[in-house]
Amino acid sequence: MKEAEQAAIRYLEREPLWHMDMLEALRRGRGEVVLFEGQTVLIKRNDEPESYLLTSDGPDAAEAAFRGQTTPLSVIARGPGVPERMEERFGLVRVLTCTNVAYLQKDRLAWNCPGLVIRPFRLEELPAFSAHYTREDEDQAREHIRKGELFAAEYEGRLAGFMGLHADGSMGLLQVFPEYRKLGIGRAIEIFFINFCLDRGWVPYGQVRCDNEASFSLQEHLGMSFDRTKTLCWCFTKEE
Repeated sequence: MKEAEQAAIRYLEREPLWHMDMLEALRRGRGEVVLFEGQTVLIKRNDEPESYLLTSDGPDAAEAAFRGQTTPLSVIARGPGVPERMEERFGLVRVLTCTNVAYLQKDRLAWNCPGLVIRPFRLEELPAFSAHYTREDEDQAREHIRKGELFAAEYEGRLAGFMGLHADGSMGLLQVFPEYRKLGIGRAIEIFFINFCLDRGWVPYGQVRCDNEASFSLQEHLGMSFDRTKTLCWCFTKEE
């Protein structure tokens, strides 16, 4: 690992929960530091050159971090006034404000949901993915399948939902179809993914909408750590 990345990691580790997405992108080789200056760290995602992860202590420093970079199509931004500046300067839309949640323990968890099988998602099931999840398209889902990072929840022989890893490595894409809710499927498949990450030496983490009380309750029950005072904002182009 480059010396600049090591220095950036040491800085980000001062507030690890707030920066868990950035830390894991670097640790897993899914991103690279393109700027670390003062209290600003900018990471470019390897899979999407116009996608960035950003933390900064102010909007001017955040904007300056993009000098010499490709114009961003998406930024996961944090810091006072930073998401607003991404909108103003680059025309990005603040789509979602959320909080990082992370499983900081080492012990694998057990799940028990009679009738449930968790298996790799199949290409022929892509129409069901598109019908239930609109933030990513089928091409992105195909890439998750290729990487072995999208799994199906099959309940009593029928597709009941799915979950996977986003391109940055965060746990997400979780959908349990309406007729299969309140059966413990969401809890079981999230535990599956916590173990999936632990088995690879990763810190399992995801992001929860700030107003999603039900999800925060589930995360707390599963032993996930979070600090709701530390938020981050997904900023995307209008086309997304």
